[in-house]
Amino acid sequence: MDLAFVQNLDLGLILIGLAAGLCIMLLAAAFYLLWRGEQDPSLRRLKELASGGTGRDMASMGQRLKEAGTALLNRLAQPARPRQGWQVSRLRGKLSQAGFPNPNAVNIFLGLRVALMIVAMFLVLISPLPQRAGVLPLILGMVGAACLGYLTPGFLLESRTRRRRKAITAELPDVLDLLVITVEAGLGLAAAIKRVAGEVALSCPTLGAELNLLSLELQAGIPREMALKNLSERCGVEDVSSLVTMLIQAERFGVSVGRSLRVHSDTVRTKRRQLMEEAAAKIPLKLLFPVLFMIFPAIMVVMAGPAVIRVSQGLFR
Repeated sequence: MDLAFVQNLDLGLILIGLAAGLCIMLLAAAFYLLWRGEQDPSLRRLKELASGGTGRDMASMGQRLKEAGTALLNRLAQPARPRQGWQVSRLRGKLSQAGFPNPNAVNIFLGLRVALMIVAMFLVLISPLPQRAGVLPLILGMVGAACLGYLTPGFLLESRTRRRRKAITAELPDVLDLLVITVEAGLGLAAAIKRVAGEVALSCPTLGAELNLLSLELQAGIPREMALKNLSERCGVEDVSSLVTMLIQAERFGVSVGRSLRVHSDTVRTKRRQLMEEAAAKIPLKLLFPVLFMIFPAIMVVMAGPAVIRVSQGLFR
């Protein structure tokens, strides 16, 4: 009787329980943040100055709840809020490396995570699971669906970041060759970057867009060293980071930029050729298992099949 009662619980009671638990967690977090804010000496001093210097007047309950809600929202939004730009915020840095430099990308990404969590939980609720399973499997399914919905945008972001890094790595040697030619032709580094960014806009769109942004930063008055470091952070590629380090050191120690770029271009070309040779050397080992388990059995059947049929016919006459 008890088992049947548990299995036939109304879905509304389950939702009410989940909502009540969520409200309790939010209230606990709000009171904790409020208490932590009261313990912070700087916040307490600011409140004293705002209240006239004494800070002993008791605020109304509505004002305290408003402050607790504001503190809770600020703490929840703090991972997405950059303190000094995208160079400090890890999430904005990851989005920039994936090709989303827009500041609103952070809000869209976090909103997409919340939306996917809600949609995943709703799909579990409308599935046949609530009618066929009990309360505990339903709750576990909802929690698993919420976790899957929360982690899916992160997996997609990592996949896009890896594809973009591969594209930048493949485009870098050609861009470096053009950069060496323009610098040795007499153009300065800023003018050479602008010229190369326009020339490779179609053949190398990913790295060309980054160089165009670097040129715009230099024209806006950002120091060259900071603009180059921003390029390295946006790309997230080791070869680009070494290129940026080389350019900064060449400018700092007065070394010829054209000669340094040519040496670095040769190094990148050599590294690219070695990676291709390594990939070619791995091909026989990668083909071993498909040949052994898929092609070789078919060849054996074709070659030995007629002989096996004739032997079986001679034995069973």
